[in-house]
Amino acid sequence: MNKKTKYILIFAVLPVALVTVFFLSMYLDEKKRSSEEASTESSTTEMSREERINAMLLEEYQKSQSTREFVEETTEAPVLSKDDAEYDDMIDGTDSSDVSGGSEVYGEDELSAEDEALIASLEEEARKNSYSAIDYNGISIVTGMNQVALNGQYVLGLTDAELNAPHPLFLQYDPRWAAYPYGLGTMQSSACGPTSLSMVITGLTNISNASPPMVATYSMNHGHYVPNQGTAHTLFTSGAPDFGLYCSKVSVTETDMKAHLDNGEMLILAMHYGNFTHSAAGHFIVVYGYNQNGFMVNDPGSYERSTKYWPFSVFGNEADNIYGFGVAY
Repeated sequence: MNKKTKYILIFAVLPVALVTVFFLSMYLDEKKRSSEEASTESSTTEMSREERINAMLLEEYQKSQSTREFVEETTEAPVLSKDDAEYDDMIDGTDSSDVSGGSEVYGEDELSAEDEALIASLEEEARKNSYSAIDYNGISIVTGMNQVALNGQYVLGLTDAELNAPHPLFLQYDPRWAAYPYGLGTMQSSACGPTSLSMVITGLTNISNASPPMVATYSMNHGHYVPNQGTAHTLFTSGAPDFGLYCSKVSVTETDMKAHLDNGEMLILAMHYGNFTHSAAGHFIVVYGYNQNGFMVNDPGSYERSTKYWPFSVFGNEADNIYGFGVAY
């Protein structure tokens, strides 16, 4: 190889080779970066299940509005009375004389004057500051009972205290949504099922849009509300996966209830006539824990009943079905 050929190789071929190597390196780096971004995006999608569920709930609510507005403009919603099968009377203002058939009601005269005064003071505290968590005998209660609808609009969101509470208490008669339509009635009269599920979803997940009226809208849109009967149990068994939860049947035994609670689950109990309802239609409540004093209840129909410990004997006598809920990973 002569000297001229060497110079040609050095000054012509070598630069081309270097440029080729440079651009090939850039191409491989870009491909790697794109692959990493795709992997990150996929991971983000998997982690944003709560966001997708929040969007679903909002879409369900928006979808329901045109129909609901038309119904409200053309018909007058009937006012349910205690004689109607769907009416859940919340038991507020009732006493032992309301119980027929000689049924024994647990805890009717059990509270001492000191306990009654404590409950009254707690309720007054709740009214003054609905954002506070209130403690009664170790039960953490968060209530929005003093929240009111602004400018005639329902308040569909939840407070930060409610979203952060491990076992928030939501009440059907909360002024934020008490008059919100549910089926043939309202949240106050008929929505113990959606309100109970709302407490479970909010307590177990980071979903922020699962307020009682939003879950009630979901229930109606998906056929879980049965006219003249109320909320079907399919709201729990079929609806749970839509909120990232599993739902399993729990036997009405103290051992099984405690086992599911020990597993980090929350329970929804379908109760018949007795301590928790005077309605033939029944009532749903949430059980979220227990200790040596008894089981801890969040009753969507009563703030007072949610401040008591309850023995298993009450559930053994009055619970028709129990459902356990946990996070589906």
